[in-house]
Amino acid sequence: SDLTAEERIEFIQKEREEVVRLESLLDIFTHLTRLETGMIRLKPENKSLKRTLTQAVNSIYMKAYEKQIDISMEEFTDIRLPHDSRWTEEVIVNILDNAVKYSPSKTAITIRVSELLSYVMIEIQDQGIGISPSEFQNIFKRFYRGNSPEIKDTNGSGVGLYLARKIIEQQGGTICAKSSGSHTGSNFILTLPKQPADASSKHQTI
Repeated sequence: SDLTAEERIEFIQKEREEVVRLESLLDIFTHLTRLETGMIRLKPENKSLKRTLTQAVNSIYMKAYEKQIDISMEEFTDIRLPHDSRWTEEVIVNILDNAVKYSPSKTAITIRVSELLSYVMIEIQDQGIGISPSEFQNIFKRFYRGNSPEIKDTNGSGVGLYLARKIIEQQGGTICAKSSGSHTGSNFILTLPKQPADASSKHQTI
């Protein structure tokens, strides 16, 4: 009763933001628990890679729009390859979400796809705070978060990239990060095989 109308609105808005944050953390830790207990099984199917990437971009579009961050996907010839579209999309969304979170306003995120002999390579490049070379391997470890002030001041669980690595590797692919080649920014590089993983890999759980 001591709050003004404006203070009430601000308080309610902060409560909503906290609820959304907690829901996001709960969702991530649910995935992590299911991952480590073998409750989630990948179901690779021969599907359009462009559709998977487009759905991921659509999921993060509004968050990028609010920060005036442009997400563009360079034109490429679509390819159908065996992948679990739902969980691969989850990986792309996670990387894009981090890129938006740790990039300043009015910057850009670019997605490139290259077809190699046996693999398809996906690059996601941003103009954000970047990653120290000493942290390139650590960022894929469970619960690891970077040491920069921007990361410490931002909410996060430290398991998103850990999950991403598990999902990609269980499909016979790889994921790594490197400098974007400029003073700022990161470049995440994913590969997915054009042919199904061997029988033993297909029956592993994530």
